[in-house]
Amino acid sequence: MSTKSRSTPPPEASLVIHAAADPAERGTLFTAPLAWWYWLRSLYAPAPNPAAKPEGPLRLHIDNLQGQRVFTADDAGPLVELALPAGTYHVTAVLGTLCRGYTLTLVEGVPNDLYLCPSLCNSK
Repeated sequence: MSTKSRSTPPPEASLVIHAAADPAERGTLFTAPLAWWYWLRSLYAPAPNPAAKPEGPLRLHIDNLQGQRVFTADDAGPLVELALPAGTYHVTAVLGTLCRGYTLTLVEGVPNDLYLCPSLCNSK
């Protein structure tokens, strides 16, 4: 008697990437908890030039830990919703000449939200 082993697909997790330029679009919960971090960072980093706003479309790339690209968007909107297998991913966000990398672990059944650095927020 032969038994075939079926590989079950990994559980899916949801990821929401928030890339809104207007704080009202991303909610007030984003700005309050990070206010202390922006203050601390301002002590060590030069103040950004408000006139030098990055231009161009927001590009997103998501790779798994094996280096395989699982998602690409060359012109991402203010809110990107994805369903990916639970696991750890590297997210790269590019706007003009600015590039930021994030590493996050998606857990099944837990809200997984990524709020992009304000300098990368798309103004669409």
